[in-house]
Amino acid sequence: MRKVFPTLFVMGLFCASLVCRADSAPFGVASAFNLVALGTANAGGNTLLAGNIGTSADVEGRVAAANLVTVATTIGSTLGSDPYGSLADGYAVVAGGGISASNYFQINGGGNVYAPTNSASYNWNENPKGSLISTGSSPVNFTSLRSTMDALTLELAALTPSGVVGAPTPKGGNPSWLVLAGTSKTLNVFTVTAAQFASTNNPLDIEVPVGSTVIINVEGANVTLGAGIYVNGQQEGDGNNDDADILFNFADASTVSIDGQLDGAVLAPFAIFTSGSQVGGTIIAAQIGQTGEVHNLEFEGTLPAQDEVPEPGTLSLMGIGLLFMGGLFLRRRSA
Repeated sequence: MRKVFPTLFVMGLFCASLVCRADSAPFGVASAFNLVALGTANAGGNTLLAGNIGTSADVEGRVAAANLVTVATTIGSTLGSDPYGSLADGYAVVAGGGISASNYFQINGGGNVYAPTNSASYNWNENPKGSLISTGSSPVNFTSLRSTMDALTLELAALTPSGVVGAPTPKGGNPSWLVLAGTSKTLNVFTVTAAQFASTNNPLDIEVPVGSTVIINVEGANVTLGAGIYVNGQQEGDGNNDDADILFNFADASTVSIDGQLDGAVLAPFAIFTSGSQVGGTIIAAQIGQTGEVHNLEFEGTLPAQDEVPEPGTLSLMGIGLLFMGGLFLRRRSA
């Protein structure tokens, strides 16, 4: 029994040091929204990108803008299982600076609209119907969220790649693919250049174990997706469940333009995001312009734990280990 006590103590310390963590919303409150426009600010606090959302396409999830929502559209058609919905605090639309659109919003999934100023009308298609709320502070603290997402994009960009970019084409695959191959069952990290991402002749094919998290760091200031993306040989958007485990990280980008279908979370907190094709996933950018239809694909991957505070369960385990160690010490001293 004596050997068990120090073992428990060591396990507690081990879990506290990055390895063990409880599942949580990967992007904080942003996880509850389909489109998030953060805005960006320089060291003096002046806004460089205003944090607007300006798409007229249907958005299946919720939207949150640090500043304005400028175009009316349909919101919340498909919220699915909505695992992070409670973080939205009952809101379908959050426009920190107000809504300048002058047409109808169709709010299909229920929920309130927060807008300090408003030029639009609303048709709530769910019961209970939501309300327009124009007073009080924004339900999303965009200053705090922006700071967190800015730090996250840089942390992910600093990860050491674990997968191979330009691996051999798998049997039966298209020889024109640029294959990203990883073998980890938990986390596969890739780094691709803006030129590789933009190639119209070499679609990306992500070959990884089913269920593993994929982080693709895309380098470059002005990034364009030139072709479709495949996961284990199947094109994204064709009912491929592995799309929900993919995160595209654009830590260097000031513009991100998607010309081929992309499904997976997008983190581009310093960039203007636009798309001429359908996209799916939580899309977080400084500003969001016109897009194709936006599907509400929830991110199901697990981000690597870095500099985390130990979870309550971990602290309890550490406490048990310390108590046992203390008891063992007193027992030996009495003997």
